[in-house]
Amino acid sequence: MEKQDLEVFDDGEFNNEEPRKRPAFITVLAILSWIYVAIGVLDALVNSLSSEEKQMAQIDEEIAVYDDMDEMPFRDDMIESAEASKENFRVTNLGNLIFLLIEGIAVFMMFNLKRNGFWLYTLAQIGLVSLVIMVMPWPNSMSTLIVVFTVFIVLLFEILYAVNLKHMKA
Repeated sequence: MEKQDLEVFDDGEFNNEEPRKRPAFITVLAILSWIYVAIGVLDALVNSLSSEEKQMAQIDEEIAVYDDMDEMPFRDDMIESAEASKENFRVTNLGNLIFLLIEGIAVFMMFNLKRNGFWLYTLAQIGLVSLVIMVMPWPNSMSTLIVVFTVFIVLLFEILYAVNLKHMKA
């Protein structure tokens, strides 16, 4: 038998599949999400590092301001929401910090076009909404307004990221 020379092809020349490029829209969404995460994490860290007495005094001042406003619509609901935030201060702060860090990791994964990042992002969003629902007093118009606004923003970003799932791989 004769010795045959086999040609070895360089992948770069004959590979018809281009490397995946990140769409600009995913980049914009990721930057917006990271800004939100950074603000939330900094807020949680500042709240954690400041004294709890100072935080409670600020909430008490807020309640006193609402008490002075006799004719204000939804005054009782605002007072009830402020008291709930005072009672659940530590839980809210720690929960926000954890879920925002998870969200930041998930956004980084989606930025790198990893589809698993979307599912992690979805879990973090469910956690954040659940936290808001658990700590707010019900029935309360302020609580309803806060939950509706939170769910609207969460669903908006979920839909915007879901539209870009076709660009992500497992």
